[in-house]
Amino acid sequence: MRARLVDAGDAQLRLHEWGDESGRPLFFWHALGDHTSLQLNEVAPLLVRDYGLRVLGLDAPGFGGSPRLPDDRYSMPSLVEVARSALDGLGLERVAWLGSSWGASVGVRFAVAHPQRVKALVLLDGGYMDLAADDLGSSLEEIREHWRSQPELWSYDSWEALDEDAKQYLGRWTPALAESCRSAYREEDGRIVSILGPDVYAAAGWGVVESPPTEALPALGESGVPVLLLAATEPPEDEDRRRPARERFAALVPQGEVRLMETQHFVLEDAPEETARQIGGWL
Repeated sequence: MRARLVDAGDAQLRLHEWGDESGRPLFFWHALGDHTSLQLNEVAPLLVRDYGLRVLGLDAPGFGGSPRLPDDRYSMPSLVEVARSALDGLGLERVAWLGSSWGASVGVRFAVAHPQRVKALVLLDGGYMDLAADDLGSSLEEIREHWRSQPELWSYDSWEALDEDAKQYLGRWTPALAESCRSAYREEDGRIVSILGPDVYAAAGWGVVESPPTEALPALGESGVPVLLLAATEPPEDEDRRRPARERFAALVPQGEVRLMETQHFVLEDAPEETARQIGGWL
């Protein structure tokens, strides 16, 4: 795995790359929250080894090693242009897109805006359901204040405390997962602090609320871009919400294939080997 910066319009963003230039390019956009492109830390080496892919993972603006952008640049149209500029900076005309959660929503919008640049689209439990503001607020300002009011969510006393919290949340733990989790934090004034923080989290979340991915599904269906949705089925109590969303996706995106994963939302972390088999085999 190699890390470098890539030009993406008016910003230089951190990129992690697995494999070499002889492989078929797979462009990865990670999930929202405290994630970076190292979310693919366990799966990318398998995709390179077993399927000959060249995996390119971007740290989105304000995440990991990439500088943040103004709040209005986290709208879906703006993020689509960030991705387009990054592909231009990499000299890649056409790629397969792999997106986890938020990255799947960005991928749906990118494929609709630039279908000629997407060979295939893989959605990891995202892009088929909308993110609702719920009771957090009805504007970016309200949502930002909601997350700012909970400072305990954004820092830890030590790296070990971060690790212990992540272990409880993920349910499994490996050195690769530890590296992925730690890549989203930095040391600051004696504490371990989220690089993302509440403001970028709010801005990116509001971007999804303003431009729900399901509004783009009819256009995605018309684009003809091949799509694979790996949809989580755990916990079972969420199926009442997920099942109708999967059915709507299948109806609106006739060229899409839906495969169920017996995992929770973050399928990469829950079942890396099976996820790699599904992605690599389908591509």
